[in-house]
Amino acid sequence: MVDPSAPHPELATVLARFPADARLIRQLFLADRAFRGACEDYRLAQDGLTSFERLSIATPRHEVEEYRPLVRELEAEILAMFAAGCGASHLATLQRPGG
Repeated sequence: MVDPSAPHPELATVLARFPADARLIRQLFLADRAFRGACEDYRLAQDGLTSFERLSIATPRHEVEEYRPLVRELEAEILAMFAAGCGASHLATLQRPGG
C-alpha cells in the first residue's frame, strides 16, 4: 500500500495535468499499482519533454518531437484508466489531452 502522506512527484504531475479529477486520481493512485506506474511513466516523459524543450531554445532537439506524442499517449492511457476506475459515463467530463 502507498503511504498517502509521503511526497509523490508522479502524483503531483498528473494532478497538475488533470486538476478537475483530483479526487479520482488520488483514489486510483492509492488503490491501483498499474495507475501508479502510468503516473510515473507520465512524469518521466513530461520531465524529459520539458528538459528537451529547454535545450531546444539554443539548439533544436529532435527529442522534442519524439517526446510530445509519448506524453499524449500516456495522457490517453491515464484517461482510459479514469474511465475504468469511475465508469464510462464520467469519461465525457474528463479533460482531454492537449487541453
